[in-house]
Amino acid sequence: MASMVYPVEALSIAGLVLSPCVSGAAYFGLHHRTRRRAELSARPGFLTDQLTGLPNKQALSEWMEKNLSLSSQHAGRTALCIIDLDRFKAINDDKGHLAGDEILRVLGRRLRHSVDSKRGEFIAHAGSDKFFAFCFLSNHRSVPDFLTRLRRTFDKPVRLRGESVTVGANFGVAFWAHGAPGRDTLVMRAELAMNCARNSEQQNICYYDPAMDKALRHNLNIVDELRHAVARGQLSICYQAQKRVKDKTIVGFEALLRWEHPMLGAVSPTAFIPAAEKNGLIQEIGEWVLRSACHTASQWEEPYRISVNVSAEQFHHHDLPGLVRDVLQTTGLAPARLELELTETAIFTDMARARTTLCELKEMGVSIAVDDYGTGHSSLGLIRDIVFDRIKLDKLFVQNALENETDKAIIRAVIFLGHSLQTSVLAEGVETEEQFAFLEGEGCDEIQGFLLSQPLPHEHLVASGKVRLRAV
Repeated sequence: MASMVYPVEALSIAGLVLSPCVSGAAYFGLHHRTRRRAELSARPGFLTDQLTGLPNKQALSEWMEKNLSLSSQHAGRTALCIIDLDRFKAINDDKGHLAGDEILRVLGRRLRHSVDSKRGEFIAHAGSDKFFAFCFLSNHRSVPDFLTRLRRTFDKPVRLRGESVTVGANFGVAFWAHGAPGRDTLVMRAELAMNCARNSEQQNICYYDPAMDKALRHNLNIVDELRHAVARGQLSICYQAQKRVKDKTIVGFEALLRWEHPMLGAVSPTAFIPAAEKNGLIQEIGEWVLRSACHTASQWEEPYRISVNVSAEQFHHHDLPGLVRDVLQTTGLAPARLELELTETAIFTDMARARTTLCELKEMGVSIAVDDYGTGHSSLGLIRDIVFDRIKLDKLFVQNALENETDKAIIRAVIFLGHSLQTSVLAEGVETEEQFAFLEGEGCDEIQGFLLSQPLPHEHLVASGKVRLRAV
């Protein structure tokens, strides 16, 4: 006799019937809910997400149950790609849930057109800012093509009330083959890969690898410890001098965040700052850096400027002008001595909001520098539309300039552009006398790098005489 598979609801009802402790009312209630669920399942809308028009979580569950078991008919492999929207919560908080819904509607429509159901591809909205996409594989080359089509969904900004909002995404990919662990394991592996992509600065697509289990535990530990780093006094600031080229006199300092953990040791900013941005910690940490740096600078006898980096999350999804105003009032630092450094990417993400925020900051008297210039999306358009007080040449150009004619040409062009717009140009990462001589010959205004000064704790700045404290 063939074995029979019973639905979960049927087994539950059988248990109730066989149990003498269950009342007729309980049985009737469960029977009613089961019948109601069956009725709803018959409706087309029951399996469709009303916001995006894509299959919903219930449809996703049913598709996986049915189709994963059939993957052996398609060379035995299925790829699952989990797509997680970047900065979606921040957009929701900043622009409201109606704006968030509109983004999901637009992206859902684009994603629906990016998959080919005739080839067995499937995509569903799993709730919030997450999408699940599947494709059957005949060979490994199918995956790049599939992912390319999915990624194109996010190339074009979404229009919201006349504004263009760029929404990024992280992609985590895992594979299922006949006889592999169940679908829960498949989803867990794709989630691990997606988290890897979310925490990476270099890539937004990651494939599951067993080593990710260990890496995930490490990253989770980093994030968990980082939540308490400010309160535990583990964060500190080092200050790197910025000097005028023509006489090598100090004109300012950049505040650089450092984290010394009692067990992990010195944690690289390239590791913990992206983790802070991705996990909602950058607001608290960024405010601490701004307050600490301004308080420190307010104690100096010399009116050096203090440059503080502002992340994209801080810039777009916080009342940055209000925070800056409060910090200046609290610390007593003159607005003209504070410079905020922003990357091109941070500004380009939402140009309309960027203009408003930058205007408010400049009205206070705060200066604005564009950091890592030349590595972003739209350098010339950015400089044309927004007036900056300083352009910071990315260190990659400086370090290769003596051997690379293209980098030399870029440096010359940026310096010429800056001077044409009456904007000062500062070169980062200057490490040799030869680099300094080249920049001096090209008319660069200011420099920063190990040649002139390493980042130093404040007490070392005072001890070395680079700064003097005001008499109280």
